[in-house]
Amino acid sequence: MDSKTQVQILVRQVVEAYLNKSLQENKKQPIAILLGYQSPNPTAVLEAVTTLLDAYDVKFILSKDWLPSLHQLNGTSYVFLEETTQQQLHSIIEQSSVLVVPAASYRLLSKLALTIDDELAVWLTIQSQLLGKPIVIASEHVSLSVYQQIHAPHSVQERLRSYISQIQADQVKWVPLSKLAKTVEDQLAIYSEKQSLILAKHVEKAYQEGLKEIVVPAKGKVTPSAKDLAKDLKIHFHKTDS
Repeated sequence: MDSKTQVQILVRQVVEAYLNKSLQENKKQPIAILLGYQSPNPTAVLEAVTTLLDAYDVKFILSKDWLPSLHQLNGTSYVFLEETTQQQLHSIIEQSSVLVVPAASYRLLSKLALTIDDELAVWLTIQSQLLGKPIVIASEHVSLSVYQQIHAPHSVQERLRSYISQIQADQVKWVPLSKLAKTVEDQLAIYSEKQSLILAKHVEKAYQEGLKEIVVPAKGKVTPSAKDLAKDLKIHFHKTDS
């Protein structure tokens, strides 16, 4: 094979690799949208998530309160919260890159801040947190209006502010509907660059649970101490591509 042919092959390989990378980056990412709470203005909520339908592979998780609005979803895939098992819901969250809650409630805010998972919508949101998934919640129906700030008891206002501060500390994005799409985009970018760090304590926990293998995400890293302990405990690391 002459040098000219070799150069042509190398150029073709570089171009193919670039095209494959571009296709992968432009592929629609899966996101879950939780409509588990009623809204005084469902039309505004659905209009806010319409832009997400074109940009991402959207899976809706609905309460039956949203049945009258289903015609606005344009055939998008959805499941009913009340008819789906926790195992199925967990699977949806595992496969999603971000959870979006465009219609929140005081109930969700307080229970999420206090980690009380006694209803499916809150349980689902907490499971997303435990899996390290970004969560974006619209603040419209919960943030106090000017008149509420003037008239509501100070203690109530402070309690609500403390709940909001807590979920923000837990890395939940609390934004107005107008910023929903941009925030989802930003959180996906951060999530795609996120690296998981496997520590010795994780290896020890895996050993206590009787595991023989630890799955390491594509961008994950294993500390030297974790590697040494895993070798002693005969636990293997399995690198995934996602």
